[in-house]
Amino acid sequence: MLNQTWRQQTWSDLDQSWDVIVIGGGITGAGIFNMAAQKGLKILLLEARDFAFGTSSRSSKLVHGGIRYLKNRQYDVVRESVKERERLLHESDGLVDPLAFIFPSYENAHHETNMMKLGVIVYDLMAPKWQHRSLNTAQVKSALPAIHEDQLVGGVRYFDAKVDDSQLVMRVIMDGIRFGGSALNYASVIQLCKSPGGQVEGVMVQDQTGALQPEQKELKASVVINATGPWSDELRQKVNGAPRLRRLRGSHIIFSQEKLPISAAVTMLHPRDNRALFAIPWENRTMIGTTDLDHTLKEDETRMTRAELDYLLEAAQHTFKDFPVTEEDIISTFSGLRPVINTDAPTPSKESRAHKIWEEDGLVTIAGGKLSIFRVMAADVLNYCHEKLPGEPKFDHRTPCFIHPKPKNRQDAKNPDWIMMAGRLGEDVNSFFTDSNSEHLVPIDPLPQFWAELAWAAQHEAVVHLDDLLLRRVRMGLLLPKGGLNFSEQIRHLIQEPLGWSEDKWQEEVERYEMIWQKYYHIPD
Repeated sequence: MLNQTWRQQTWSDLDQSWDVIVIGGGITGAGIFNMAAQKGLKILLLEARDFAFGTSSRSSKLVHGGIRYLKNRQYDVVRESVKERERLLHESDGLVDPLAFIFPSYENAHHETNMMKLGVIVYDLMAPKWQHRSLNTAQVKSALPAIHEDQLVGGVRYFDAKVDDSQLVMRVIMDGIRFGGSALNYASVIQLCKSPGGQVEGVMVQDQTGALQPEQKELKASVVINATGPWSDELRQKVNGAPRLRRLRGSHIIFSQEKLPISAAVTMLHPRDNRALFAIPWENRTMIGTTDLDHTLKEDETRMTRAELDYLLEAAQHTFKDFPVTEEDIISTFSGLRPVINTDAPTPSKESRAHKIWEEDGLVTIAGGKLSIFRVMAADVLNYCHEKLPGEPKFDHRTPCFIHPKPKNRQDAKNPDWIMMAGRLGEDVNSFFTDSNSEHLVPIDPLPQFWAELAWAAQHEAVVHLDDLLLRRVRMGLLLPKGGLNFSEQIRHLIQEPLGWSEDKWQEEVERYEMIWQKYYHIPD
C-alpha cells in the first residue's frame, strides 16, 4: 500500500489547499489524522523522520490508566485513561490485549500492600469493572516463576493492556489513509508560512528521501496543528512561543524470558526510592522500566545513560533475587521522551500527564497527555479549531478509529495468527496471508512475528531505512541480540528486492543501522 509509487503520487498531489495539516507522525498526530479523515476533511500528515520515530515507538508498550498517578491525585487523567483502555480493548482484537499485573506482597510491606489494594479498587471503579483480586503465594509463583520467594505471602492482581506502540501508530495512519487522508514520512516542515498579518496559513515541506522532485513545496491549510510531542517547543520557536514543555526521559531494558520468566506483569517498588516500576512480558521477552528523569542530552535520538541502567538493574536484581541478571544478559535498551507540560513540580514523577491546547499566531499546538488517550487528545484539538473547518464538524473521542477486516472463513476468525496479524495490518491481513511465501509464514523464533512480515513491511509500509524496518515495523532490533543482525542474510533476502536496494545500498544501510543500534539501543558507555 505505502510503496514508492504511493510516495511519489502523494508528493505530486500535495499541491492543493488543505483543511488541516498535522505536523508530527506519532500517536497524537496519527489520531488527529485518522479522526479528521473520517469526517471527510482534506487532511495531510507530515513527519520529518519515520512514523512513530520518537516517543511512540519507545513507550512501555502499555495502554493503561497509570495506577501510579493515583498517588499524585491525578484522578481525571487516570479515569480518562482507563475508559479509553476499555474502548481500545473492545475495538482492536489482536493489537491491544489484556495484561495482568501482579503486585507481590511481602511480610514486611503490609502498608504498601494495603495501599495497592485500595488503589486497584479505585482503578476498577473508574473503568467501571471488577477484575482485581488477591492471590495466595502459590498463585503468585505460578504466574511469576522469577519472583523472590523469601517472605512472600501473596499478591494483588489487576488488569491493564499491552500493545506494540509503533504498530498502533501504523494501523491508525493506514486506516486514516483508507478514510481518505494523505500522509508522508520523511517529509520535514522546514518553515511555517504566514499571511501578511503574521498568521500561520501553511508550511514549507522538504522531502528527506532525496528521491522526489521538487524537493520542497509550499502548502496552504485552514488549520496547522503542531503535534510534534517533545519537539513542540522547537516548532513553536518559529512563532516566538516561550518554552512550555518539561521533557522527561523514560528508559527500559529487555531480557529473554529464560533469564526472567514471568507470564504476568510485575508492579514493583524500587529499593532505593520506593518508586513504582514494571516488569512486563512483551513479545516473548521481559522488559523492565521505566525511569522518569529530566532530559538534557542534546542528540538526534534519545538514549539511556549509565546511571539509568544501574538503577533499572538494581530494581531487577532486588525483585528477582533468585534469577540474578547482569548487564551481559541485556538484549537491548531504549529510551523515549514524554512531552509533559511544565508546572515546575518538585520532581519529574509529580508532573501532571494532562494535555493542553493553545494557539499562537494561528499555529495550534497540542502537548502533554499519554498514548492511552490519543483519541481524546485528537477530538479535543479538532474541536478546538472546528470553526475554521468546512461545515464546522464536531468530533467525538468515542468514535472507533479502526476499519475491521473480515475473515475469509470461520477458521480464520478463530486462528490466533490471523487475529494477531489482523490487529497489525487491518484490511491488508487477508492479502498478507495470500501473497506471502508460505515458507516465510513461520515465526522468527523465539518471537511471535513472522519472517514474511519483513517482506510485507518493505513493500507496503513506507520503509525508507533499515532502522524503520527493524526498530519500528517488525521490532527485531529491540528483541534479538545485536539488533537482529545475526540474521542479516535472511533479512537481505526478504527485503532487498521489494525496496530496490543495490548491494552497495544494502551495505550502506547495514552500517547505518549498526551505528544507530550500538549508540541508542545497546548498553550505554
